[in-house]
Amino acid sequence: MSKINFTYKDKELAVDIIYRKRKNISLKVIPKEKIQIIAPNRVSIDTLKKVVENNSAWILSKLDKFKDMDDSFTKRDYVDGEIYYYMGKPYILKIIKDRNLENKNNKDYNYIEIKDNNIEIRTNNWEKEYLNQSLKKWYKLKSEEIVMDRIDFLRNKSDDFRKIQPNLVKVKEQKKIWGSCNISQTIYINSKIAMLPVEAVDYIIVHEFCHILHMNHSKDFYAAVERIIPNYKEIVSWLKENNYKFVL
Repeated sequence: MSKINFTYKDKELAVDIIYRKRKNISLKVIPKEKIQIIAPNRVSIDTLKKVVENNSAWILSKLDKFKDMDDSFTKRDYVDGEIYYYMGKPYILKIIKDRNLENKNNKDYNYIEIKDNNIEIRTNNWEKEYLNQSLKKWYKLKSEEIVMDRIDFLRNKSDDFRKIQPNLVKVKEQKKIWGSCNISQTIYINSKIAMLPVEAVDYIIVHEFCHILHMNHSKDFYAAVERIIPNYKEIVSWLKENNYKFVL
């Protein structure tokens, strides 16, 4: 991967260059000091350097905002006290270790539930990787329930939404995006979406459904989104500011 060097408070940082099939250049600052510039294929390094230079004040403001951020959101150890979100609210992870918990086949076992302000995992295996996979499965199940429920809600609420009929809606693990829609009119929703507040869940669903109408991010596309979610711009802004919190 190509890089552009960038100086931040006398510290040399690297801007990762990511080439994609797209029309526009965009900058992304990821907590805490990861910077990306995403560009159309064949854009020259000199052009990208100029974009970074012209946006240096914005980059610095983002880096400053993240410098005091809680590191627990970037490094997960799956131990008591870590914060995990569910439906937009923070919960404290609580691991209840019980060696006597066994299923019929005498294998690893866990039971996850929300109790008060905690996400409790009762388990006979508290290894990091096992807890990670257990939480992923739990969030996926919850996400499937929530997505289907919100689709029903949106269909009852909006005539525009009700007219859009994808071939399939599926919840699956996606590392970098909250949703996608392909030319086969299959919509995929991120299996961590249960972490988000309901307004953000609705926006992501509507965003992907509107790609059935417009397989782009044109003015017509965003007009279709706005008819269903009038305040979608506020939600997009909130997601950009808070996205770092929703990790497993």
